[in-house]
Order: sequence, then C-alpha cells, then structure tokens
Amino acid sequence: MVVMKLKKKELLKFGITLTCVVSLLLLLYKQYNWDTLYDVPNLEKVINDIQHKRFSHVNPLNELSEKHIYKINPAKSISKTTDRDSLQLIFIVKSYILNFGQRIAIRRTWGGRTSLRSKTVFIVGYLDGTDDLIKQESRHYKDIVQLNVADQYENVVYKTIYSLLWLSHGNTDAEFIHFVDDDRLVNPINIYDFATNNIDSADLVMVGYKLEAVRPSRNKSSKTYLSSEEYSFSFFPPYIIGGTILTNIKTVRILAIAITFLKVIPIEDAYIGIVAKSVNIKLKHHYRFLPFKQSPFTLWNTASSPGYETTYSLLRDWNLIRAMNS
Repeated sequence: MVVMKLKKKELLKFGITLTCVVSLLLLLYKQYNWDTLYDVPNLEKVINDIQHKRFSHVNPLNELSEKHIYKINPAKSISKTTDRDSLQLIFIVKSYILNFGQRIAIRRTWGGRTSLRSKTVFIVGYLDGTDDLIKQESRHYKDIVQLNVADQYENVVYKTIYSLLWLSHGNTDAEFIHFVDDDRLVNPINIYDFATNNIDSADLVMVGYKLEAVRPSRNKSSKTYLSSEEYSFSFFPPYIIGGTILTNIKTVRILAIAITFLKVIPIEDAYIGIVAKSVNIKLKHHYRFLPFKQSPFTLWNTASSPGYETTYSLLRDWNLIRAMNS
C-alpha cells in the first residue's frame, strides 16, 4: 500500500514536471518560432518566382512604390561619372538631412579618399525649409538620394528599405555594399578585405556586429518603443546592428523583394533581421564592426567605428589612420 502511494506521488510529480516542461517548450516555440510571425507561405518560392518569372500569385503586403518617393535621384549622374560595372564597393550612408558638415567630412575622408573603385551615396529624408540647400548640395556632388519622407527616427527604416529598392533596380553592380550611418568612421581597405574574405558573390550573407536575444522595448517613453500589436514576440531574431552592415548585391536583391511581403516595424536593424530570417540569409558576426567607440589607435585594425558626430573628430582620426597605415 505504501509502495502504491509512493508510485502515485512519483507519477503525479512526473506529470507536473512534464506539464511544466511542455508548457515551457510551447512558450519558447511561440517566442522563438519567428516563421509564424507573418502569414507568407513559402516566401523563398515567392521570391524565386518573382526573380525568374517576374510574377507571383501572392500579393505583396507593403505598397512600396518608387514612383513619387525620390525627390532627388542621382542614378543618371552616377552612371555618367562612374563605370558602375567596375565598382568594388558602394557605401550607402544613412544621413540626417541637416548633417551637411558630416557629409562634407565623409567625402573628404573615407567616402572619397580611397584607392578602391568605390562610390558613396547619401540617403536623406525631407525637412521643411531645406529644399534649396539640399538641391544645391546635390547639384555640386551628385551623390544625394532624397526620399519624400519626413527625416525623423521612426522613418530611418525607410531609408534602408528604399536604399535596397534603389540598389536592386539597376543602380549598381558593385561587388559589395556597405550600409553605414553618417556618425561612423570607416576604414575602406579593411572593409573590402573583410568582404573578399567573408562574402562570395553567390552567398546570401550579411556581415557586421550581431546581436541575439534582444527584447523589444515596451517602454512608451523610449524612442524604440514597440507595442505588442506591432510586434507580439518577446525577442527579436538575431540581427546585425544597423549602423554598419556589409553584404553583396545578390543579398540586396533578395532583401528588396522580401521587404514587400513583411510588415514593417520602425526598428530598422531588427526589421532587417526579421527579413533576413524569413529568407535564410546568414548573419555573420565580426567584432571589428564596432558597436561603440574605442581608442583611435585601434582604428587601423577595425572596419568601422561609431561616435563621430563632429566633423573635427572624423577628420582628425582619419588622418591618424592614414599615418598609422603609411
């Protein structure tokens, strides 16, 4: 009788434990099975149909028309001034429209002073009262893509989205693409070396500083706030920090199709991580794509570093890199 009671207790204990384990696994499945995030049946097949047949029976979720989105588009100027087929590297710089000094400093340093066959293009938004200034800058440098969207934080994701569309629709055949913020110092030679050593033209891959198990902010006072209606999961899929992402044109073209089928959220790098996850793009971590500023004396060995909000600091440390490399 005592033995029977012990067995019942053990069975009850086992049943409770099993129930807890199953519940936990179901919870984890819900929170980590991002494949269920959006109702897109076999997105890879949809993309393949669009690439090869120019058609899919699945209707896109997002109407990302380019017809009226570009206030300034330098595509024709680029094709006249650059042998696009020979480009090794193109820098897509997400820039705040009022950062005129930053753009000049970038042109005078890593964005224009390199032995590589490269091109730098700045993506800006729209701000009332700046039309004449940005048009003058565009006429002089012919490297500005201006979007007809307000230049504010929640629209940064659209700078990346329309950069992907702009690139994929024939505006470059560069070997490699580097998406970068305008507050970063970039070492172009290192970027190109990292690209040739880590990315093949046939790869679907993005290289940079990878984050994992990042939670969406539910703090309404945070600029990165996301409601559970916008994003119901407790974690984001792994993603590369948006300030510096290195990839190839094949990956860009796949992303450009996929974004039309996946609900946009205003957290740019997390959104690109979601899109990458949905089409099995590999994310490759590299510690030299710095997430924070380090000593200038380490810059010769890095790919890019943040923390360059002033023209002076960018010019100073660029000259330091050149001195260390000479």
